[in-house]
Amino acid sequence: MQSWPLIAKLVTAQMKFHPTRAIITTLGVIASTCAVVWVVSGYDSLVASFDDNAGKYLGRYDVLVVPKGPPGSVQTIPQRIIDELKIDAGVLELNAISQSRISVQRVPDKNDQPEEESALGLLIGHRPPVFGAPPIDPTLVSTPAPTAPYQMIEGEWLANPANNDDQNTIENQRIADEAVISSNAADHLNAKVGDKILVTSLSNQVTLNVVGIVEQPSDSPSFGGRGRRGGGPNREKPAEKGSRPAGPPNADQRLSQGNQSDANGSTTSETKRLHQFTVPTGFVQGVATNAVYVRPSLAARINGHAAKANVLQVALRDTVSAKQFGEAWSKQFAATQPPLQLVDYSAVREGLTSTRSVGSQRSQAWAATGMASIAAIFIIFSTLSMGVSERVREFAMLRAIALTRGQIAGIIAIESVLLALIGWLGGLAAGFLLVMVGSRVLPGLFNAGSAIGWTSVLLSGLTVLAGALGAAILPAIRATRIKPLEAMNPRRHSSRWQNWTALGLAGFVLAAMTPLVVFLLPMSNQSRLWSYSFVAYPALFIGMLLMAPLVVVISERVFGPILTSMMRLDSRLVKTQLSSNMWRTIGATLSLSVGLGLFASTQTWGYSMLQPFLPGQWLPDMLVAFHPIGLDEHDVEKIKQVDGVRAGEVLPLAIEQAKFDWGKRTPPEGMKYDNAVLFGVDPHRAFAGEDALVDIDFVSGDRDAAIKKLSAGRHCLISEDFQMLTKIQVGETLRFTPPNAPNETVAYTVAGVAALPGWQWVTKFSGVRRHFVRTSCMIFANHDHVQKDFHLDRAEFFWLNLHPGVSIPAVERQLQKLAEENSGESFQSDQFGEVKAYRPFARATATANVKKAISIRANDMIWGMSYLPLVTLAIMSLAVVNTVVASVRSRTWEFGVMRAVGVTAWQLVRLIVVETILIGMAACTLSLIFGLIAGWCGVGMAQYGGYFFGGAPQFVIPWHHLAIGFAMTLTLCLIASVWPSVRTGRLETLSLLQAGRGSM
Repeated sequence: MQSWPLIAKLVTAQMKFHPTRAIITTLGVIASTCAVVWVVSGYDSLVASFDDNAGKYLGRYDVLVVPKGPPGSVQTIPQRIIDELKIDAGVLELNAISQSRISVQRVPDKNDQPEEESALGLLIGHRPPVFGAPPIDPTLVSTPAPTAPYQMIEGEWLANPANNDDQNTIENQRIADEAVISSNAADHLNAKVGDKILVTSLSNQVTLNVVGIVEQPSDSPSFGGRGRRGGGPNREKPAEKGSRPAGPPNADQRLSQGNQSDANGSTTSETKRLHQFTVPTGFVQGVATNAVYVRPSLAARINGHAAKANVLQVALRDTVSAKQFGEAWSKQFAATQPPLQLVDYSAVREGLTSTRSVGSQRSQAWAATGMASIAAIFIIFSTLSMGVSERVREFAMLRAIALTRGQIAGIIAIESVLLALIGWLGGLAAGFLLVMVGSRVLPGLFNAGSAIGWTSVLLSGLTVLAGALGAAILPAIRATRIKPLEAMNPRRHSSRWQNWTALGLAGFVLAAMTPLVVFLLPMSNQSRLWSYSFVAYPALFIGMLLMAPLVVVISERVFGPILTSMMRLDSRLVKTQLSSNMWRTIGATLSLSVGLGLFASTQTWGYSMLQPFLPGQWLPDMLVAFHPIGLDEHDVEKIKQVDGVRAGEVLPLAIEQAKFDWGKRTPPEGMKYDNAVLFGVDPHRAFAGEDALVDIDFVSGDRDAAIKKLSAGRHCLISEDFQMLTKIQVGETLRFTPPNAPNETVAYTVAGVAALPGWQWVTKFSGVRRHFVRTSCMIFANHDHVQKDFHLDRAEFFWLNLHPGVSIPAVERQLQKLAEENSGESFQSDQFGEVKAYRPFARATATANVKKAISIRANDMIWGMSYLPLVTLAIMSLAVVNTVVASVRSRTWEFGVMRAVGVTAWQLVRLIVVETILIGMAACTLSLIFGLIAGWCGVGMAQYGGYFFGGAPQFVIPWHHLAIGFAMTLTLCLIASVWPSVRTGRLETLSLLQAGRGSM
């Protein structure tokens, strides 16, 4: 222990002797810490706001009463419970609200600038909601509350309807189209008091006046597990023969609501049988925080049916606590159908901790911590490694004086921890300023808010501590291996091509394990996932580390002559400069490769994964859905008369989304969602001949034979991705349960497998997902048989081809006029009973718009995932600065000799720049190898457990995007070389020679 003061003096003396290196290393750690604080501050902000947001969520009420059930299910509260609660002595006020899903747009003002084109704007816009599209628009909330349930930010609360007959007409007319929106909705719509919003449901479209804005928290709490939004397969117990599989909500009541048919098909009701349709629902549990508040009468006009309460807001008297109220009503709530649950302040606060936003911020925090730890490791490692190489004589003399190997290792460890500690404290201070100033100047960088809490402090501290200790291991081992005799004759490591080749081959073998595990070795899906995660992917990282020296040597020999020729230098000047200082070069190369490699893999994986989701040429120009009423047979011909539509290329479709019936069989292992969307088509018009309307490519099965079988009926075509996941082959039989007849079973034999790229997004936004949010596949079958087997009574869907250059909005407007000819008709909803369609819709989904929308969305997501690697790359460039500074310092006397024999100062500057660019080229090469292997294998693994599998893997190298990362790397290297090269070029020859050979 007595030697520790001496070790500390040696460490501080070294930092004073090389202040530039210590400063640059500290700046790198500061930047890493800042990155952690920047990301984690969003999570800290959410955690710090739990208490405040729980109070905001409840508003002026004490508890909520909500039905139990998975998100997305339609559960209402019996009127009996509402009536009994109103007369409860402990209840001060009860507000029964009804929530429904809508689409909302702000009505543009004449002075507004044109909005930027967006993916959701192209596919949703002013159209009504559908099951496949994400429920991101505000929720319509029907409320009779006499006063605002939450604090008013701006404007006033909804006016109360007039009670007497004389005032009723005038007063109700004034408030008929009033709406109050939440603060989240105001931000989402960019709306303020006095603006107009366009509210669209499946039954109507109404323009409302915004009269007020209420304050609500940014996120809704979670009060239970997520529902199986796609009807996921149940593998625990196969369905018994003859039992009814789970279908859409209340599917067993479809035929019991006024229009039942007897065994002969005749109706038991004297009224006309209504068209069956499932109304899309949202996934809100409790009270919506992104909301549009209206009076019940207006909600009924928008939705086409009377509002039924699905949430109760209860204010209790001061003498009654939430716990007492819950105990008094617990048995009655549990016995109600559906069962009800009481939500108080503590339940809301607990629910806020498990929301998607919190989970996302937590994941980002850990990702930033991991990236920053790696950055700290390589930056500090680079500094320590250079220090060991330059201090061989010093360490040898210390060993000769009497320092032990442990004490030598202690010098390295203390230096590493001291650098990390200084950088951590500086990073916390800089991060605090970044958060405080940045959240005000650039609030867009802090979407989740900003606050520095203990999570930021602890995670950033963990980051630099792990980085410091990890970075010190290898330099400490190297330092302890120095012998005392080396003080007389320090070693000079020459280029060892054979050693680097052996290491490179070993790295290549390890890296090759990843594609072998993904694509070649036979094993179960579960084993493959485990092997990939815990064996193959770590082996890829280790392989890249081992390949780094060989990549440096190859880059030096391949790119060196090219760069020296461009710079008009003698190539012998840089022939072995990098490889003769391999540890220093490897540290800088690997530092740059961390961020650049992840960037390359993200870009390669993202754009390769995108390809199966892009709509292919097989799709017609437009898919039109007439919802919710459909068309009569005599109206179908009118579609062909629409301007811009090719009259001979209109294909009627019979579409249903049905659950599979596996009977006693276990569902296939690879299937994620236990339902499919069936497209009933005329096989000859769709698939036959050179002018086929749906020109699909057959992967398995013969086209002519498949068309013949589909024409005969009871056969189908399945998509290639579904076949790859489930291994279902041609000739096997698929069974389905018709949603309109849940006690029946329909069987189709697979006649072929077709490649259908892009079917996922086409079905997602077009309304063909009639009952579930997610689905497993798209299946083609015979039109007449699908219509008959699934009891589809009206024509709803059509595929169209358009004339070139025709305006898609113009076609959509004409189709909308055709749909409105059925205004005022009613349809039967399994959730809400009879619903009146005041304004039926023609939902036109253009293939061109789908392609454009998915490209916009994919670019946003892929580049969003690429920001953190690029930030890491920028931080890592400081390691290059350290490397160049150390290289210049070690060669000062050499530069003096070169100047003495005729080399100009400008040539020295160019020489240093070339060496720095070579480091960047080596990093680009290594990162490209890693990025291509990791990206391609990530695409291949999607079919074994990923949720983004869309079909046969397609390998795409986005060169123009990768070029941005490579250009950024080379630019950072060029910037890193400026100060050392200019400083060296300005020194006189005598000053360079005075450094002596000891500087080497």
